[in-house]
Amino acid sequence: MNLAVLKFRAACACIAFFCAGTLFAGEIRVEQGEVSRVNVGFDPLANIGETASETAGTVAPEEAASTAGEPDVPAQPSVSSPEAHRAYLFDYRLAGFSQKNYESAVAELFSAYENATGRKLVPGEKKKVALKIYTASGKGLATPQTLTRAVRNELTCRGFKKENILLVDLSEKSLRRAGYLPPFRRGADKWEGSPVVALDTGKFYNAKWFLENPLPSRDTYLPNATAWDAPENDRKSFLPIPLLFEVDFWINLPVVADSPALGVSGALANATLWNMSNQRRFLDNPANAAVAAVGMATIPEFKAKFELTLLTLEKFQFIGGPNFYAEYTASEKHLWLSANPVILDYLMWLRMNACRVKRGFEPILPEPPLFAMASRGNASLGSCISSEITLVNLPEGEKE
Repeated sequence: MNLAVLKFRAACACIAFFCAGTLFAGEIRVEQGEVSRVNVGFDPLANIGETASETAGTVAPEEAASTAGEPDVPAQPSVSSPEAHRAYLFDYRLAGFSQKNYESAVAELFSAYENATGRKLVPGEKKKVALKIYTASGKGLATPQTLTRAVRNELTCRGFKKENILLVDLSEKSLRRAGYLPPFRRGADKWEGSPVVALDTGKFYNAKWFLENPLPSRDTYLPNATAWDAPENDRKSFLPIPLLFEVDFWINLPVVADSPALGVSGALANATLWNMSNQRRFLDNPANAAVAAVGMATIPEFKAKFELTLLTLEKFQFIGGPNFYAEYTASEKHLWLSANPVILDYLMWLRMNACRVKRGFEPILPEPPLFAMASRGNASLGSCISSEITLVNLPEGEKE
């Protein structure tokens, strides 16, 4: 069954949800470290908003059994396949957004990911790991420090030293605004003992590693620009050397907003456009932005170190992004983990459209080209078709 047919079925399912509200969220239970399939599909629009998240149902095992023989249902991913880990989506239902809530969630998610995929989040040859955070929208829409701290603490429990866990983002200014660096320079650039890497300082790029695109920067050259913004580099976007060569792997911690360039500024954007120099030339050009994002994400050295994404739904913005507008944000008590950034962005696109329609705004249409580009061919970053994803629902966290 081809991609167009599967996407058409998915679109029909979404329409049915809005009209009748009869779709149910599928469930994969984790018992004693084993992943067992209960239902092959899941409803990507379930749990939108606090009310819906309290009433979403699940398909009973006996009902799921009747669909087990459908020809378009893939077998459970084989761990032996090098890309098998991209077919999983782990969903942890948060009781709240406190430090304790995130600590419990991250520990459960990491263990479930390791058990299901066979991959281990432990030190390797470099003894270093990086966390790619997001601060471009300011403090109101930045990676929560509670989540960053929880991930770092879990990594220290697995053998990494605090000083070998790098926090990476594009802009020194936005890192200071979001509280990951002090408002003014005071000694070493660290956050609670972990080094903070601000890529726009120019110290973390290399002249030999860049993406070249015929689209020049829309901004004129500024006298105080760094060497990486010089006129001769106008068509180049330099790549983050620490993430390519200086760590064993890195973890993506995005925050989601709508984007004129990509449709969704989320998992893939945070890993790519918000990691490269001269990225401003793509922000108002959807076709070139998608090409640049997918092109960077599929560079072998980059893809090999990009382990997974942890996406919190504590706050996401559905219109006006990437500039922060508090009145256009929504929140759900979920923390998602996946090595597949495409399915995360696809599900957030559906969620944002639902929020936009509810508030009287036009949805983001047509479907952003990013999804087809990123899920196609040998360089695929993962599928965005729900029937090809194994959803793992982890136990709901305990309330404090």
